[in-house]
Amino acid sequence: MVISEICCNFKELIFKQLQTKIAMITEDKVTEIFCMADDFCKSFDAMVAKYTL
Repeated sequence: MVISEICCNFKELIFKQLQTKIAMITEDKVTEIFCMADDFCKSFDAMVAKYTL
């Protein structure tokens, strides 16, 4: 019984660590997407200002 409980706790700990890593990766990707969009907007605004009559 004790070994089974320890095994279950270990599996739960591993699962929580995996969830944390996935959340961090997702958060980093979202941040990266917003940075790319911001860079595009800056470039686009500069081009519009340059070629607007």
